[in-house]
Amino acid sequence: MKTPPDAIAERVIAAYEELEGSGMDMSVDEIAEKAEIPRATLYYYFSGKDDLVAFFVNDKLTRVATAIAKAAAAEGSSSDRLSNAIRSIVVAMVEHPALCTELPHAVKRAGQFAEVAANADRVVMAPMRELLIEGRATGELTVPDARVASQALAGAIMHTTMMRLTLSDEPVDAELLGDQLATTLVEGLRARH
Repeated sequence: MKTPPDAIAERVIAAYEELEGSGMDMSVDEIAEKAEIPRATLYYYFSGKDDLVAFFVNDKLTRVATAIAKAAAAEGSSSDRLSNAIRSIVVAMVEHPALCTELPHAVKRAGQFAEVAANADRVVMAPMRELLIEGRATGELTVPDARVASQALAGAIMHTTMMRLTLSDEPVDAELLGDQLATTLVEGLRARH
């Protein structure tokens, strides 16, 4: 996959957002039509649907990474910043539901799971691991293994958000869900003195 210019990338992402409810079964032709980009131009940058899926996944992960980095760099204790990171992940997932409802399946089906999982580890779990390690060092959090804890947090966040998005008849209040998850998860890690 070649990196498309910003103008084309924005149009492709906007087209994908319109088709998001399609279960990631859209074709390159559908994206080209929705984005009003000639098929040949789209095929110049993306070799096919698998490249488009990877592009969409990486776009979503970049959005989440930006939110997590901002939360992790803020003022406050490591548990406060971890709580803020959890909230930011939930908000990003609710704003872009395909992050937890459609893309994992589509990526696995496309055979790019390992690449996307490595990217997710780098941009989502690594900042959480750093906060967990910091919290353990200050005695604020009880974390025997930061890698296991970050994976458990990511799994709980993704599963809970996915369940709310798919089983709720009403719109999900991202802020409320983020607060509930942050409180539940971080309190479970807080050191007891």
